[in-house]
Amino acid sequence: MRFLVYLSFALWCFSAFGANSKSEVLDDRVLTELAQSSSWLDLLHYHQIGIISPNESQIDDAEFFLSPQGMIDPKEELKATLQAFQTPYDGDDVNQASQCRYPARFNWLKDQHLDLNLIEPNCPEFQDWFGKLNGESIYLVFPAAYLNSPSSMYGHTLLRIKKKGSNSPLLDYAVNYAANADPNDNQLVFSYKGLTGGYPGVVSVTPYYEKVKEYNFLESRDIWEYKLDLTQQEVNQFIRHVWEVRNTYMEYYFFSENCSYQLLAMLDASSDRLNTTKNFNYWAIPADTVRELKNAGIIEDVSYRPSVVAQMSHMLDALSDEQIDEVKVLVLNEQLSLEGLSDFTELEQAQILEVAYQYSRYLSAREKSKLKYLNSRSIKLLSLRSKYDTTSVFSPILPPEIRDDEGHKTQRLGVTLGETEGDQFALLEYRPSYHDLLDAKGGYLEGAELSMFSGILRVSEEDSLRVEEISFINIRSLVAANPLVTPKSWQVNASLVRDFVIDDALVFRLKGGAGVTHQVSNNLFSVLVNGSASTSRHYENTYQQKYKIQLGPQLQWLYSGDAHRFMASYEFLDDIDHHDKSLEIGKIEWSYLMDVDWQVRAKLEQQKQDDLKQNTVQLSLLHYF
Repeated sequence: MRFLVYLSFALWCFSAFGANSKSEVLDDRVLTELAQSSSWLDLLHYHQIGIISPNESQIDDAEFFLSPQGMIDPKEELKATLQAFQTPYDGDDVNQASQCRYPARFNWLKDQHLDLNLIEPNCPEFQDWFGKLNGESIYLVFPAAYLNSPSSMYGHTLLRIKKKGSNSPLLDYAVNYAANADPNDNQLVFSYKGLTGGYPGVVSVTPYYEKVKEYNFLESRDIWEYKLDLTQQEVNQFIRHVWEVRNTYMEYYFFSENCSYQLLAMLDASSDRLNTTKNFNYWAIPADTVRELKNAGIIEDVSYRPSVVAQMSHMLDALSDEQIDEVKVLVLNEQLSLEGLSDFTELEQAQILEVAYQYSRYLSAREKSKLKYLNSRSIKLLSLRSKYDTTSVFSPILPPEIRDDEGHKTQRLGVTLGETEGDQFALLEYRPSYHDLLDAKGGYLEGAELSMFSGILRVSEEDSLRVEEISFINIRSLVAANPLVTPKSWQVNASLVRDFVIDDALVFRLKGGAGVTHQVSNNLFSVLVNGSASTSRHYENTYQQKYKIQLGPQLQWLYSGDAHRFMASYEFLDDIDHHDKSLEIGKIEWSYLMDVDWQVRAKLEQQKQDDLKQNTVQLSLLHYF
């Protein structure tokens, strides 16, 4: 009897050893081919972005890998994975088994038909989570640009997993990748760490309604949703891969390994036919990643969700001045009084209450209002509005004719011919991203300007070749006021520029300002107060110091047509140390859209300080790509 027990035990050990050894005897050529296949590399996030980036996984969490060399050697990680998937798990919690931690890897290896004895345990935690998401399809969600947040200036992307049989998107789940930032970091520290990989990027899965509240309501951002043409198998594999990476971290880089790029990488890992990260070698702008999915032919349908501010602005266009005054009474008075409503028809009353409800919610959340009664006021206004039989008192908001992904391309190359006080010159400009006030407006925020790390070279008979300008960051946000909301317009610029006062010497200048903007039809009128600080050793001859600080007003007009755009501005800057030296700058600019990616511009500019004056005329040809 004891002999039979020993014999059975020996046979079991041999069987187990044989199962565990199959990965060892798998042909090395097959192992190498599998390890270098795009699907396996995608599952490990082996991608390259950047000039000197190494060929290794972009996942920086050692816990994600089963092999100590897995981060830099995909073949070693494959060996360790095959070994783990053929070894019975002997721990207390089966959810920690490798097959349960890496369901996407396991599913992919099963599909390779390697004739291996892969052990498939029951994984209750994963199965419960997978069943809760119950994914039927995937939507790419693109909240538009939001200039008041450094991490969202170019927009943002996330993915929505649609539940089977559900027609309520708000009940779906969102997959988001973002920097896990320290809430105590100010905007300057956040920008620095975001540029240098100072934050871990994490994947999170949250109810979609929370994201809609964050982007659509709190930040007043329009949202575009793109349904992706994925098979059910690809949807399932994407969800499996989300499970694998949800507790890992990747270093977050604002321009390259950001939200949009990593979501593309996760989609690539879900399908053998996708390779959407291949064209992003240096940076990934959200609008460009949407274009990449469009070029891949996997965008099926597009829908639009207007922001709360867009909805309010649309409603206000239908209200009279008297109705708007009544909206303010209903929201801003601490004691609710409905007496004024009797002066209006039933339809007008319903309109007033609907706008008042939206306005009260906006003030309560977006403005972080100290009016404590607003939460209860919102509920009361909604209750009053529900008592009217009229269900729709405003026309629907039509989507913009040009979507955010259909505007001009984000890179720009320009050639300029010009003359300054008889000196003829040519300029060569390169702007890696993104948009300025005279660019074609379709697909971009009106009154918004954002560019980083652009540069201009100048060629002339006098100076041969020189650097004319290097712009590190340039942001303008000229948001128009409406009868209920008066947002702040602001601008900031940090550049190396030429100063004509000191013989066109190159100086570092930091400039910013704030004010208000009003819109009349297609015209934006802005009034700003600007401050400018410049530094250069060449200032010593004029100012007896190596810097100058200036302060003063700026008036600006911008006309936006479909093909033509005009901008005129006048700026007065008074030197706070030498008040007898004031600078005046006048500009008139025109742009004409020849094609979605080609534009012609002309500019007249005069700078004047005391008895010094400089007049410049320029004609430019710009190409977007």
